[in-house]
Amino acid sequence: MARKWQWLAASIAGGWLGYRWISRLAVAPQPLSRRRSDVVYAPTPTLFIPGWGGQAWTYNRLLRWLAQQGYAHKVLTIRVDRHGNRHFVGDWETTATNPLIQVLFDHSLTRDYQPQIRWITAILRDLHQRYGVTVYNLVGHSWGGSAAVHSLVLYGHQPDLPHLRRLVLLGTPVDESQPGDHPDAAYERLRAARHQLRTSYRGQVINVYGTLPGRLTDGSVPVHQATALRAILAGSSWQYREIHVPRTSHRQLHALPRMWRLIGQAVWGD
Repeated sequence: MARKWQWLAASIAGGWLGYRWISRLAVAPQPLSRRRSDVVYAPTPTLFIPGWGGQAWTYNRLLRWLAQQGYAHKVLTIRVDRHGNRHFVGDWETTATNPLIQVLFDHSLTRDYQPQIRWITAILRDLHQRYGVTVYNLVGHSWGGSAAVHSLVLYGHQPDLPHLRRLVLLGTPVDESQPGDHPDAAYERLRAARHQLRTSYRGQVINVYGTLPGRLTDGSVPVHQATALRAILAGSSWQYREIHVPRTSHRQLHALPRMWRLIGQAVWGD
């Protein structure tokens, strides 16, 4: 009996270690396979931020596809450990080839996305100090997008951070309250700070949300929670666009080739 429990404990520990290893197995840096006539190339980096529980597998296939299709190519992985320390892997020569940066959080199963706000803001400051980055793009799924929105509204005006050029949100809940309820505390912070958008660099936000057949939700994020961002950006000089993709679940927003094409054109289309 003792051996049985020892074997079970070893199996659980081995499975957990295997999961942790796979979750950090980010796609390797790779060059562009070709250049496209319908894509604008620049040295501006694009960060990819996963949502709650997201790991390397969230964007690995997308990042490979972008390089193969000639949109952009992976140059760096930035891993944030459980203490908030940032670890950079890869070499980046700031050439005009649409560089991609994959962000991974060791502690991705957080109670809310407040830690991710701090981590994303710290990463942006690192990029400004290490590489002289002055402009960036960002693709965020779910809570990863929520954290990116908060970083933009709360801290985007600060002079030691690069300016956001284009933000693509995928199934991002901005106000997680239910219809008829008071807005949640995070949304109230956005509303209180939205005046700071007037002094920050003026970019573009593309808010992509999905729905399942006959439902106003992608299975995880209701439409009203995603489109609540409309009121935050209203009256500002930021360009704002919503894209509804029907018959698309929360996970499919980052996992389907048709979504990859949409992302490629949204970020780098001329």
